[in-house]
Amino acid sequence: MDWFDLAYTTPDVIEKMKKAEQEGRFSDHLDPIEYHGTLPVDESFPYIPNVFLRAVYAFRKITFLNHFIKSLNEKVLLTKITGKENLKGVGAAVFICNHVNKYDALAVNYALGKRPLKIMVADFNNRPGFLGKMMRADGILPFKNTRACIQKFTEAVNYYLSHGTGVLFFPEGSEWWCYKKPRPFMDGAFHFAAANNVPVVPLFITFRETGRVRDGIDLPEFTVNILNPLYPNSEKTKKENVRDLKNGAFDACMKKYEQAYGAE
Repeated sequence: MDWFDLAYTTPDVIEKMKKAEQEGRFSDHLDPIEYHGTLPVDESFPYIPNVFLRAVYAFRKITFLNHFIKSLNEKVLLTKITGKENLKGVGAAVFICNHVNKYDALAVNYALGKRPLKIMVADFNNRPGFLGKMMRADGILPFKNTRACIQKFTEAVNYYLSHGTGVLFFPEGSEWWCYKKPRPFMDGAFHFAAANNVPVVPLFITFRETGRVRDGIDLPEFTVNILNPLYPNSEKTKKENVRDLKNGAFDACMKKYEQAYGAE
């Protein structure tokens, strides 16, 4: 399998995206969700891996994953980065990003460099085989809507944020391939930022047309824009902070969208 193929999409997905956009269904999953091709997620998933697993993950990163991330971003996505200066002084944080490609988390990895990062994903992304091994090495935290899994997931996010590790969320809730405009945000990421008193760092991926066409679809170049961090206000309630962080992050992404495309 050519792993770079996952950066592309197909014409039928583009048509589904157009229809969902017209109908205002902005969190719909457009690619088929096939649980039979995934590993089940329960409370035994290693959300906080032991010493042995950490060593295994480190080995996989060194021998394959780091090279793949570099090649993907430099040869396929042609990723540029803006706003690195906005990370100065930022330790543990909730990072949020628009969800626009199956590999957008790896674009975020590339933009953040050596910063430790965990990645919230849907449970159907816990894959078998080589792909799954690499995803777990990259720090995925699969979310499954059961009481036991929610508890383990929450404990893990709180643990990482209290130990200097960032956690990446995609608050739009689903991947829409190379969709330019910010879609409505869900609350979850901002609850964790408010509860742990850490900043939210919005990242917004914009695109540059290239003329690289495959199946009639243009694969654009990526720019990962790192925006100004947003901090909880100690004088406000958690509910107020969730609202303000969410609205502030969305507004920042919308402003970058308008700057990038000249759109209102």
